[in-house]
Amino acid sequence: MNETEKLAKKISAFIEKNLKGNTPFQNTSDFLSYIAYKEIQKKSHLSNSDK
Repeated sequence: MNETEKLAKKISAFIEKNLKGNTPFQNTSDFLSYIAYKEIQKKSHLSNSDK
């Protein structure tokens, strides 16, 4: 396992440990997908306001 995989595993465990029961997300994957979705929306909004 390389360093990036180790870090991803640590972050995933941290998120699941600290947010379990305090979030509407079922797991880390759902949480990260949501964050990625919001970032895409932000970038899309910013690029549309430049036009």
